Amino acid sequence: MKELTFKSYDQFLHFNEHKAMEKAIMKGLQGDELEKFKLEFLQRAKNMWKEYDCDLWLQKHGYVIINVWKDGSGKRKVTRGRPKKLDSEKYLHTVHVRLDEETYRQLTNHCQENQIDVSEAIRVLIKTL
Repeated sequence: MKELTFKSYDQFLHFNEHKAMEKAIMKGLQGDELEKFKLEFLQRAKNMWKEYDCDLWLQKHGYVIINVWKDGSGKRKVTRGRPKKLDSEKYLHTVHVRLDEETYRQLTNHCQENQIDVSEAIRVLIKTL
């Protein structure tokens, strides 16, 4: 599977124009066949962008991640899902903790009362150490 991240529609189109040329050259297309192939390839890419509402995700998160892979018959599939967060320079480490029911309840109550997420609550509590 391959993950492609785009920060604009123009970047997406530029990538697909380049990809269309690569594929056309691999197929040995020239002249009218080449132009027809490129137009059809770009049209499919534009349709996919609209079908998966990528403009909305671009506005919401500032980027779109497209997962592409080949299925059993060798055809590529495209899916859309929740975008992963871009790498943060500020937070480099993750900690996974198991909590008992009472501790978890206290943590979630604290987060609701202070209107912060769990990660931020843990950061604040660690700073008090």
